Amino acid sequence: MIDSHCHLEMHEFDGDLGGVLSRMSENGVTHAVSIGSLAQHERIDKTIEIINSHGNIFTTLGVHPKSPYRDIADVAEKFEKYYSENKNKIAAVGEIGLDYFLPETSKEEIEKIKIKQKELFRFQLKIASSKGLPVIIHIRDAYEDAIEILKEYAKDGDGFFGGVIHCFSSSDKTPAEELIKMGFFISFSGNITYKKNEGLREVSKIIPSEKILIETDSPFLAPQTFRGKRNEPSYVRFVLETVAAQKGVELKIMDDLTVQNTVNLFSLEGVDGFYPAVAYKIRNSVYVNLTNKCTNRCTFCPKYQGGKSNFCVQGYNLKLKKEPSASEVLPSIFRYYDFKEVVFCGLGEPTLRIETLKEVAAAIKKGSYKTDSADIKIRLDTDGLANAVYGRNIAAELEHIIDSVSISLNAQSSEIYDAICDPKLASKGIKPYNAVIDFVKESKKYIKNVTVTAIDLPAVDIAFIENLAKNLGVNFKLRHYNNVG
Repeated sequence: MIDSHCHLEMHEFDGDLGGVLSRMSENGVTHAVSIGSLAQHERIDKTIEIINSHGNIFTTLGVHPKSPYRDIADVAEKFEKYYSENKNKIAAVGEIGLDYFLPETSKEEIEKIKIKQKELFRFQLKIASSKGLPVIIHIRDAYEDAIEILKEYAKDGDGFFGGVIHCFSSSDKTPAEELIKMGFFISFSGNITYKKNEGLREVSKIIPSEKILIETDSPFLAPQTFRGKRNEPSYVRFVLETVAAQKGVELKIMDDLTVQNTVNLFSLEGVDGFYPAVAYKIRNSVYVNLTNKCTNRCTFCPKYQGGKSNFCVQGYNLKLKKEPSASEVLPSIFRYYDFKEVVFCGLGEPTLRIETLKEVAAAIKKGSYKTDSADIKIRLDTDGLANAVYGRNIAAELEHIIDSVSISLNAQSSEIYDAICDPKLASKGIKPYNAVIDFVKESKKYIKNVTVTAIDLPAVDIAFIENLAKNLGVNFKLRHYNNVG
């Protein structure tokens, strides 16, 4: 288990932090994210001391919407200081957001507070974009305004690198569905165990398991068993048990998946047996990210929009820390339990890791890693240049292990292809466009389902490519610009 949100720097832990961390370990909680507050008088130096003393504790940087701060410039200065000194242990920007629970406050004062909170929220979202970090979002009595701001942020050209709605508390599924659609994870805390929170438990049933994190928010929100007492990270097991029961999933499966989700969101390294950015689930398919290297540098690639590098797809940061081995890919795939297809895709050309690709695909087809995996369909999304890269017939090597292949053609001529896809192979005397068409022809001989795709850019003659696919005897699929995943 990982406690994805706690506050270990708070005074409530001063007397027995060592005992708290020991109980974490004893109860199977291997890591924790302890929130780092840049607000005035909120002990950021204590947080830094904790993370530097304990390798399994990570932190964040941000200002809570209700916390005191000098001004925006001071927040920026503090962020730069603590981030530059502790970059490897900073998992996110947070917790930040909106909190409109303002009892005994006049309407006039409430409006002023809201304006100030929104200004701080937007500013800190900009910091996250500039650093390529995910965000931890706090929302209380403010879902409408928060969702409006987050929609702007998720579409911002500066970059969205994922995020989580911490301590989700709404019994209305609508905000959860909207936030997931944007790419956010949903985190549940001890309040999901409370007797009167049946509405929240019902909402947890409809949250996709691959989008769930668990947390304590300790020392606050102790689970029902310890309600009224100090909460601590070891109690995250009660949250896990409740969520697993609501989802009807075995405890170990849900445990592994919430750990993987946390590792993926925060790009955490050092969690034994778990690897960030290797596999991720969208709908009924698990996507495998073998490499960030490409044969082309396509103008429409989400990695290089607006002159910036952004590896985020559907809330998943796909920037690999290192290229994974087959022994790392397979467990990453099977952290997920309810899928029908494995897709070699990611943000890179999967055939550049052809031997790993073949090893993983064969293990799935033969059931040698997981005995009931033989019925899972396997798809390859590729630029179609593998034969040209390796100088041999890669399509033939994929027979029996790949069920379908989707090949990006994206052009009606070599000139258009070179202009749009900027192929590196062109400098080696190879005609990439012709090589892609040859790969389509070879794939048809060995792979049951072959699809040619094209993206709807102004220079692309979609009708021509669709007709070409028909003449080649393969399927055609139109893809839409900036619609990834």
